[in-house]
Amino acid sequence: MRHRSSAMLVQLYGRGSTGRSTARRLINRLEGGEIYSDTLRDIFRRYHGVDVGAYTHGGCFVPHAFGPRTTIGRYSSVARTAFAATLDHPTQLKGMHGFFFNPNLGYTDHVREYSPLDIGSDVWLGHNSIISSSVARIGHGAVVGAGAVVFKDVPPYAVVVGNPGRVVRHRFDPETIAALLEERWWERDLEELRPRRASFTAPLTPMSETPD
Repeated sequence: MRHRSSAMLVQLYGRGSTGRSTARRLINRLEGGEIYSDTLRDIFRRYHGVDVGAYTHGGCFVPHAFGPRTTIGRYSSVARTAFAATLDHPTQLKGMHGFFFNPNLGYTDHVREYSPLDIGSDVWLGHNSIISSSVARIGHGAVVGAGAVVFKDVPPYAVVVGNPGRVVRHRFDPETIAALLEERWWERDLEELRPRRASFTAPLTPMSETPD
C-alpha cells in the first residue's frame, strides 16, 4: 500500500530524528502499519540501503539493525532485537578503532564496504539473534532461534540455534522442502493466497531431526 502523500513522507523522514518519528507515525496510520507500507520500504531502501519484501515486518525496520546491501524477502518475521553485523572492525589492520576505517570520523578517507546479505522469504529471525558478516545467505523458510549467533550460511527450511549457530533440524522432510521451493508461494500477494489459506493453518509433516 502506498498513500498519495508517499513522496512527501519519504522527504520528511530525511530531515533528522524529529522528521523520522513524525514520518513513521503518519505512515503507520495512513498505510496500515509496516506489514503493508510501501512507503516505509521506499524509505529503508533509500536511506538505509535495506531492501525489505512485501509483508515482512519487525526488526528489519529498526534503523541500522541491518546494514546496507541487505535484502530480505517476503512474508518474513524479524524480532525487534535481531541484528546483522555486516561490517566488522578490521582485525587485519594495525588498529581496529573507527578512526582507521570510518571516514565519517574525519581521520581517513578509506571506505569499507558492507558485506551483502540475502535473507530469503518466510524466514523467522528470533529474539536477540545475530547474523555475522561471514553470512551471505539465509535460505527461504529458515528459522534462526532466539539468541543464536550465525557464522555460516543457513540452508532453506533449516532451524539454527546456539552460539555458534548450528542446524539442529529442518522444518520439513526433503521432499516437502523441494516442493515448497518449487512452488514459491511467497511470490503471490496476500489476496491471491486467500482462497488457499486453509493450507497454511494445518501442519505439513513432522519436523525432521538433523544428527549432531
